[in-house]
Amino acid sequence: MNNNALTFFEKMAHADKLDPSSVKMAKNSDFTEMDTAFIRKYTDNRSTVLDLGSGTGLIVNKLYPYVKKIIAVEPFCQFTQYITQNDNIQIINCDTAQFSSNDKFDAILLFGVMQYMDEKEATSIYDKYIKYLSKNGKMIIKNQFGVHEDVIVEGFSEELQDNYFSHYRHLKKEIELLQSVGFNKIEVVDIYPSKCNRWENTHFYALVAAK
Repeated sequence: MNNNALTFFEKMAHADKLDPSSVKMAKNSDFTEMDTAFIRKYTDNRSTVLDLGSGTGLIVNKLYPYVKKIIAVEPFCQFTQYITQNDNIQIINCDTAQFSSNDKFDAILLFGVMQYMDEKEATSIYDKYIKYLSKNGKMIIKNQFGVHEDVIVEGFSEELQDNYFSHYRHLKKEIELLQSVGFNKIEVVDIYPSKCNRWENTHFYALVAAK
């Protein structure tokens, strides 16, 4: 994760007031019910799932009853204390770039993660994790993307009252990054109702990528 973004979340993790919704940038916009319903289209009770950047488990806690196993990767243990304790959930507190496993996964989730990485970092993550997919596995990326061009937010946010970094790459560019590491099948899904998109220059999409 970009160091600026990592510093932002580290500060959040050590805040005096912390709860499961703390990781949501817009506190009135928890779309994880829709996220989970979408993920379930690509998983079933035989699926093994790798969730990268799990945060407080807003997705993991809704998804785990419907899959075989979830590995939740999140750097900050302060966040993962809110993830449900269950036999089919394994929590690993490390950075996405540091995670290592001998397992292959039917679904790898990057929800609200890739916007915090620049192009070089994003390409490195995609190149690493394509190798962790099972034969018919899917990588699912969801965040906002630039509508006409890249949208970079860096500096003090009045809404968050803190310094904030996000790189909302143009959708076409993100698809090209995925293709550059070997993803041959990429489905673009307009995942939310139009009212969920707050800004004219960015738009939420889910990218479902397969080898």
